[in-house]
Order: sequence, then C-alpha cells, then structure tokens
Amino acid sequence: MVSVAVPLQVGEHAVFGRSCCAQVDVPIDERQRTIAFLSAKWLKLRSMKYLLSMSGFLLLTALVGCNSGKVEEKAAIPPNIVLIVADDLGFSDIGSFGSEIRTPSLDALAEQGLKLTNFHTAPTCGPTRAMLMTGIDPHPVGMAANAAAVRRVKALQGRRGYDGRLNSDAVTVATLLSDAGYQTYMAGKWDLGSVEGSRPVDRGFQKSFALVGAGASHFSDARGALSIEKEARYLEDEKKVESLPEDFYSSRFYTERIVDYIDGGDAEKPFFAYLAYTAPHWPLQVPDDWVEKYRGQYDEGWKVLSERRLAKQLALNPGTDLPDYVPARGVSDWDSLSAEERTARSRVMEIYASMIEYMDWQIGQLLAHLEALPSDRPTLVIFMSDNGPEGNAVDRIGDTGKWVAETFNNDLDNMGRRNSYLWTGPGWAQASAQPLRLYKSFVSEGGIRTPAIVSYLGSTTDQKTTDALIVATDIPATILDAAGVVHPGSRYAGREILPMEGRSMLPILTGSPGPIHGGEAIGWELYGNRALVRDQWKALLLWPPAGNGEWQLFDLASDPSERNNLADRYPDKLDELILDWNQYADDKGIYRFELDNGYGRY
Repeated sequence: MVSVAVPLQVGEHAVFGRSCCAQVDVPIDERQRTIAFLSAKWLKLRSMKYLLSMSGFLLLTALVGCNSGKVEEKAAIPPNIVLIVADDLGFSDIGSFGSEIRTPSLDALAEQGLKLTNFHTAPTCGPTRAMLMTGIDPHPVGMAANAAAVRRVKALQGRRGYDGRLNSDAVTVATLLSDAGYQTYMAGKWDLGSVEGSRPVDRGFQKSFALVGAGASHFSDARGALSIEKEARYLEDEKKVESLPEDFYSSRFYTERIVDYIDGGDAEKPFFAYLAYTAPHWPLQVPDDWVEKYRGQYDEGWKVLSERRLAKQLALNPGTDLPDYVPARGVSDWDSLSAEERTARSRVMEIYASMIEYMDWQIGQLLAHLEALPSDRPTLVIFMSDNGPEGNAVDRIGDTGKWVAETFNNDLDNMGRRNSYLWTGPGWAQASAQPLRLYKSFVSEGGIRTPAIVSYLGSTTDQKTTDALIVATDIPATILDAAGVVHPGSRYAGREILPMEGRSMLPILTGSPGPIHGGEAIGWELYGNRALVRDQWKALLLWPPAGNGEWQLFDLASDPSERNNLADRYPDKLDELILDWNQYADDKGIYRFELDNGYGRY
C-alpha cells in the first residue's frame, strides 16, 4: 500500500496558518492504473470546466507518501509551467496577504491554489534569481551579491562566488527542461550576467527578451536605475536591443512577449515560461492613465497603513498573534512632516500601488490566455516576489541623488510619469512588509519572506495556505519534479557541476503536513549580515545601523515578526545555530564582513 495525502479544509484566507491532511491507502499495484484513470479524467473534466480538488489532480504529477515525502510516480502528462516573479513586492502588498491594493488576478489564483506564507528568498534580486535558476545557494554559483554590489564593494572583487553573474558550476532548470523536450521562454529581468555564457540564451532559454541589469525605466527611454548604470541594456536572445518600441511599458511588454512565444510554439509540446516583471522596482512609474488610480488613499501616512494591513491580516486569519506597528529605522513620524512633504510622500505610495495593480492586470491577461489554450495539457503556475520591499535610501548609492536631481522631473504633477524617478523609502516599505521586520537587503524576515502562490489552472483545493518553510531553491526542484525530469546530480555533459540543494514541494501541494526541510539548517548572508533557520528557530545577526552586531534568537512559529529575542532564554540553542551558520559559511565560501556593507543605509 502507498499512503496518499488528501488535504483537509483549513482557514479559507489564512495569512499565517497550518495545514493538515488525511491518509488514503492505494494498493501499490494499482498506482499506474490510478494515474491513467486520473489522466483520462483530467482530459474529460477540463472540457467541462469542472474544478478538481488539488489532491486528486496532483496525482497526475505524483503519488506522495504523507510520511516519506517520496515521489513514487511521475506525470503521465508533463504540464506547462509558468513562473511569475515580481520585483521588490512586499509580503502584504497583494490583497490575499492583507493589502488594500486591488489585485483580483492574484487573489483568484490564491483562492483556487495554495498560498505559501513561509516562503523565503535571498535579500536582493540577483541572488534570488540564481536560486530560482539553479536550485542552489547563490554564493557558490557566482551570485553571492549583485554585480552592482561587487563593483561598489572592492573587498569582494576577485573572490570566488562574488562574480556578479551566474557561473558555469551549475546547470539551470531551463537547460534541463529544454533537454527534456520542453519549449523554454523568458521575458523580463535577468540580472544574472550579460557576457557570453551567462545570458538567458546560454542558460537554456530558447527564446528570451531580457533586461540585463537590476533595474531600469519602465518606459522606452531605457534609462538605468542608478548613476553607475545610466542606460538600461536589453538582449533579445543573443542580440543587443538597440531601441524599444515607443509605446513600451515593462509589465505590458513582457507579458505580451511571453504570450507571443507561447502562441508561436508547438502546441503538442509542453513549455516553461519565466515571466520576470520589474514592477514594482524603482523608479516608480506607470502609464499616464493609471497615475490617478489611488489618489488620496495614502494621505494618512505609513503608520495608519501599517495598522490597517495588520488588522486585515488578523481578519483573514482570526486568532493569529501579530504585533503592534513598530517603525523601522529612518522612518519619520508622519505628523512631523510638513504638508508639502506628506503630499509628496503620499503620491509615491499611490504610484507604487498603481504599479502593482497594473502588474496584476497583466497577470490576469496571461492567465486568461493560458486558460483559453486549445491544448488539454495542465498548467502549473508559480507566483512570488524576489525579495522584500525597497526601503533603503536609493539616492545615497554613489552620486545617484545628484544624477536624479539633474536628470529627472519629480515635480508633484509629474510624479510617476515617464521622466520621473521615485522610490518608496523605509516608511512605506515597512508597511509593505507587515508584519515582518525591515525590508529588502536585510536577512531579517521583511527582507527574505515574500508572498508566494502555487496553483494548477482549472483546479481548486480545500487547502488554502501552508506555513511550511519553503525556499527559492525549492522552486526549480519542484518544477523538475512536476515535469518528470531528474536532475543529473554532480555531472552534466561530461563535466562536474554542483548538485541541486532544493527540495520538491509537491508533497506539500498534495496536502502533506510534514516539512520538506525538517531538521535542516538553511543559511543566509548578504552585506555582512547573517541568518540561519532550522525548524522554527532563527538565529539573526545584523550589524549597525540596523542591529548591534550580536546574534539574536527567534521562534518564527510564534514570532515571525522577530520581536521577542530569546537569546538569553535559550543560549544553547543559539550556540547550535551559530555553529551551523559558520559551517554554512565555510561550505559556501562566504567572505565574512564584520560590518554592514549594504547600500542606502539610514
């Protein structure tokens, strides 16, 4: 007999919650018959628009034991796979995670699928994208820090792992899927290198339109995001893009390009589509007819917004213990600002919210297109943000402040338009990260825990949320598992490579309550700041100005906001985790800074 996890209904809209499952026994000699039956049933029920339960539907992909988590059988019908990544989107920035921002497409995806409320990334974009492509910690694959950070911090230059681009020590999920007969497409932000060998076309994507760097104007002027990179660089496959269409807007263009790739492909073959938005990354910009959508909605300031989001999270998940609002470092009291400052700061958040709603609208366009495809092949959709919201002082990066003042028009009536340049700052970022601590570039929860949703289109599940620890390195492992593709381990194409570290989350998708990282130590490091999680325990070290350079200990199961330091109460536990972190640093070749080397600090 094999035990199959069948999810039991839990809180319908939980923000922080737990899931459970029942056991159903299936005779081992009937597993193939069960898969064949369910495959035929999927083909029949899809045409009837019947909504399958996730537990039944995912048996197309795997029969999973609730205790062992071992995948017993692979999919009879390899699914289409779509990975959607937002850029600098905070934990509470979509409706189903507590936001007032209108995100009906993502909310519907969450309603029919599964919300991941304990999903973790790296603290910044490039390292996370390396995790997503390889299933490996970013340090050994060359992306210990973004290229801009390596240029900025001279001590990192020349060190292995601090290449600022994806190295050749790992094979990407796109390459493996392409080898297995998948069509592979990519549109949007790449941020893993522009030289030959590190471009999307070199790393398994058969068709791609990629923003090479970390950020850019969202319009056709193609200005860069920083003074050290004043012009954005785009690649279409291996060719440099000399100019963008006059009506270019990032979220719309990337979505349309992915749709074009899908429509131009072979309908008989499965595809993997990686859609990497640059929204809502700064500079904050939206099409002119979207500028006024949130006029006046943030006039009461970031403290009020934070409190409202916390209240909504409590309403979505009654009984959850969430903290009171605590301002982050650098956050001014709203009432201490002048009337002109409050108006300008409110405007910034209005534009940020409009960018998110516009992105959600484009996601809705894509999902509708996928639903309408003539093929009966199922489609697995994964949505996530690459890190927490941006709360740092962007204008303090090099001479960016001077460049912005000389180059852009940030008058109130021009904010959010083509030639403006805005960023959120710590007040709004802390609201976006609620109820978590700090924001992007920090290894505290506000920097590395982000909203994520997994769904098979056309199916629904009674299980609406899971608080199981899932890491960005688990995404490629899950994608390969769903596709029935086996990672080659430590050798590929006759050479040594790094084995994948991530774990497939398919057991969780089928309702297994057991963790996929039970007892495993998972580490983080960026800009000298350090963290490690094992089970519910987290050790955290932040250097000044965000911390005091001493290790802290938190129980994330009861304190995801990292407000109750338990270091004095459980010193032996903290010592264990510190030893684990030092072993992690040795294994990954981490350069240990004894200070914070982050950007834009307050």
